[in-house]
This record gives sequence, C-alpha cells and structure tokens, in this order.
Amino acid sequence: MQKAIQFETIIESGIIRIPVEYVKSAPSTVKVTLAAVNEPRIRMGAKSKAGTLSSGDFSALKIDTLNWKFSREEANERRQGVSGH
Repeated sequence: MQKAIQFETIIESGIIRIPVEYVKSAPSTVKVTLAAVNEPRIRMGAKSKAGTLSSGDFSALKIDTLNWKFSREEANERRQGVSGH
C-alpha cells in the first residue's frame, strides 16, 4: 500500500493540479477529498518557523482587574437568571 500524499493547491476550471514533486510518484487511480484551507487555523512554529511550538508563538494577555469587584453570589444569580433555574 502506498503512502498518502497531501498538498495544497488551487482548483482552476475544475482541474486539480498535482505539484511537480509528486507527479512521478502519484498512482494512476486516486481517491480525492476536498477541504477548504482558507479557514483560520493555527500554524505550529509560526514565529520560530521550526515546525514546533515555542515560547515565541505565545503572547500574554494582561487585564488589570485591580478595581473590579467580584462577587460569587452575584455571579450565581446571573447564571440562574440565564438558565431559568
């Protein structure tokens, strides 16, 4: 059994072009599954370009909550009001 080949391409007038590096190794009969690639997605190693996640791929979100008032009772009341219990 041959290993599956995966690549991204653009369909032009109903024609799916196989990248030149796969043409010789592609079998004559294939099963095709189409999936959109323009959906937002996470690229591993986007900043490091190493293919793995690194600390540079993350940034901290800081919110100053010093003057915020938190009340468990008020939160529970809001939750019960939303759920109807």
